[in-house]
Amino acid sequence: MLILPVVTKNDHKQIPIACIALILINAFIYFFIQSGDGIKIHKAWEYYKDSGLMTIEMEAYRGYLLQKGKSAPEKLSQRIEQRYGFYRQMIEDDEFCSLLVKNRIITPDKPRFKQWRKKRDKYESLKKKAVIYRFGYLPREKNTIGLFTNMYLHGSVMHIVGNMVFLWMVGAFLEAAVGGVWFFVLYSITGVCASALFGVVYPLSSGPLIGASGAIAGLMGAYGVIFGLRKIRIFYSLGFYFDYASVPALALFPFWLGNEFFQLYTNKGSHVAYMAHVGGLISGIFIGTGIRIKKKDQIASLFYREQQKSRVESLFDSAMDKLVALDFANARSEFNKLLDLEPENMKALRQVFIIDKNAPQSQEFHQSAHRLLARLENVDPDEYLAVFEEYKNCSGKPRVTIEMLERLSHLYLSTHNIKQASACVSALIKRVPENGKIPSFLFTLARGYKQNNKKEASQKCLRILASKYPSTFEGGEAVRLLGS
Repeated sequence: MLILPVVTKNDHKQIPIACIALILINAFIYFFIQSGDGIKIHKAWEYYKDSGLMTIEMEAYRGYLLQKGKSAPEKLSQRIEQRYGFYRQMIEDDEFCSLLVKNRIITPDKPRFKQWRKKRDKYESLKKKAVIYRFGYLPREKNTIGLFTNMYLHGSVMHIVGNMVFLWMVGAFLEAAVGGVWFFVLYSITGVCASALFGVVYPLSSGPLIGASGAIAGLMGAYGVIFGLRKIRIFYSLGFYFDYASVPALALFPFWLGNEFFQLYTNKGSHVAYMAHVGGLISGIFIGTGIRIKKKDQIASLFYREQQKSRVESLFDSAMDKLVALDFANARSEFNKLLDLEPENMKALRQVFIIDKNAPQSQEFHQSAHRLLARLENVDPDEYLAVFEEYKNCSGKPRVTIEMLERLSHLYLSTHNIKQASACVSALIKRVPENGKIPSFLFTLARGYKQNNKKEASQKCLRILASKYPSTFEGGEAVRLLGS
């Protein structure tokens, strides 16, 4: 069974920088820094087999089992499947492996000790060339740096892809609630705690323990306690069935923790470090509790925005239903309620404009046109002009503000629509002749007329510039051009 929170799109437009950075760091380390690990580990393994070290240690293990009164083969089998089955049994026997490397199985007083020790040291040296053996966590060796570095290492493409998907699903929304710095701190500390608990429970393990799953489990634990009883959207799968649901965030924690213990006791031979996941989850609970207290207002505001967004979506759906039913008055009312919550919602602004076109002489139509144009001013120049033309044609006498005249003059000149540009510039001169943008508009208009072989109109623009705006740069250029 799988349960995951669904990444929530929120309207605060905060990019989860820390979460994205962690994903990129993990990916870079795996695909570039770890890229040669496979070859190095294979080379160490080939040496282990070909040097006879494998046979020496398996013979030692057979003797160890007999000495302990445990069942062991009379002699090592030459059949590959039996031989490797016994090898797997040996390397998973942490007590034996710990005694072996401490020279307590093949002791210095035995004739083959020097030969074995030399080969063993070389084998260890070859393994250490691989990044996962240098920076993965090996509890038996107590390599402290591995407690931190192991959470950035992975064993396969599927391993890193699976972990990064989980990191994104849990981390994107969590970072929005706690902030990037606290998110990174949470990831790091719970990752260390996950490794530390694994080391406490399995102190003789030779590892290496690698992967971000312990830290991600910590994020999951924090997720449950930080969001508490607030409902979040989740995806769940029963293998043959999957669906979405909304549940209190805190309800996820007992499921996740119970699932880890269930996997721990039912998958004895698994290479998944379930105890590290447990350590991450539990530490995430404690650290998350502290963050929840510290970031109480930020978390509350995030959910306020989410609730507001839900309200916006509900109002939009309701308004569209009324629009389909041709109930324009109530549809307009719903859209306006939406705009009270989200004044720049383009879909609602467009719909109100369309509804108000049914009464083109009304005050409401002028208001909705102005609201839509104000929103489009720096968003979509083409749509701005199209909406204005529609507004002008429907109303007959559009109420054009000075700001609108400035914007229209600029856009018409930019699109080489000289006729419309000339009308807007003329209206601007008539209404506010001292407007500082007029000289630039007139000079551009003069060049436009000239390019269209309308010399007289071009000269007229230059004369206006020279007479009314002689102190401006454009006025000076007009005087020069008229003189020449």
